[in-house]
Amino acid sequence: MLIDSSSSEELRAFQDEIFAGGRPILESQSPKRLPVSGSEVHVATDLGSSAYRRYLRERGITFGVC
Repeated sequence: MLIDSSSSEELRAFQDEIFAGGRPILESQSPKRLPVSGSEVHVATDLGSSAYRRYLRERGITFGVC
């Protein structure tokens, strides 16, 4: 059995280092306005995104941001 001897401070520092690596990429993105409704044909793999669009539409949100 392995015992983790890392302190909470060390773990946070490690997480900060990992997140900092992706930050420039994330911050360089420009969100695009996407219409919530459209005339797409959905398949089974689209269930999650279809449910999310339906959720937005029910709340009167006409554009989402990705």
